[in-house]
Amino acid sequence: MTKKLSITRLLLWSAAFLGLLGSNSNLLSSSQASEGSSQEQAQIPEVSTPKIENMIDVGGRKLHCCVYGNGSPAIVLVSGLDSPQENWTSVVPDLARITTVVTYDRAGVGKSEVGRLPTHGEQSAKDLHVLLDRLRVPRPFILIGHSYGGNVVRLFASLYPKDVGGLILEDTQHENVLEEMRKVLKGQDLEAFERLVVERFSVPEHPETEADYRDTTRKQLRRSGPLPQIPFVVLTSGRDRAEAMRPLFSAEAIEKIAESDLAQQKELAALIPGGRLMTVEGAGHYIHVGKPEALIAPVVEMIKKVREKEQE
Repeated sequence: MTKKLSITRLLLWSAAFLGLLGSNSNLLSSSQASEGSSQEQAQIPEVSTPKIENMIDVGGRKLHCCVYGNGSPAIVLVSGLDSPQENWTSVVPDLARITTVVTYDRAGVGKSEVGRLPTHGEQSAKDLHVLLDRLRVPRPFILIGHSYGGNVVRLFASLYPKDVGGLILEDTQHENVLEEMRKVLKGQDLEAFERLVVERFSVPEHPETEADYRDTTRKQLRRSGPLPQIPFVVLTSGRDRAEAMRPLFSAEAIEKIAESDLAQQKELAALIPGGRLMTVEGAGHYIHVGKPEALIAPVVEMIKKVREKEQE
């Protein structure tokens, strides 16, 4: 293998693993294989659904947010790593016809300010709680977290269990994903993985962005409290992530990655008794873009359950 090819391979590895851990829509993820480029995803037109747009001070920084529709429970859509709220336009109109929908940008994303507070998952959950309180949207909330956003909603539900009526994780990686990858990779695959982890996932001396705090967020998840006993769905893209990395790994590694992914998604679904694991093949990492109905259906079901409980 020439030096030029080695460098190219390493760059591909870097992009793939950023996608693996829930990166933004500008980086390689399995969605690109089935939905076209991430640039095309970012060009989804703005929805015409009426909205109330605000910059809300959550304490030390202002977050940009939009509220659609009305009614209870409120649906709160939490984007992936460094991904703007416009990423949800594929599902907002349908959900806003049923109830209140909230989208927002976390600190340092879109128009939202970074401020001086850290941007790790726990602080993001606290920011979101203040935001929802100041917006006065109806409780309980149904939280939907895509990719890294799933980490934020898990921490939110752990910190504020009485405020959450339902929880959906969309293609969210388990906090132990790096460790599990290390277990299944061997030889050259493992060597390249170790080089990538050291180079791209070490914590910088002065962390600022939520990407800088990824390792901190994973540690927070490991020590977080139990989740409330609420309706819970885990959506996964199945083998799509592993298959998207086929040019980078051996065939044996791809099979082991797929098996490991499934086991970890089952662990996530088991965080709440009665949690459901739903596999959506062919949609890629951005399930709500590739197959929006696959997300909308369980949300509608969850809304019905929460409303029935409120009437008891």
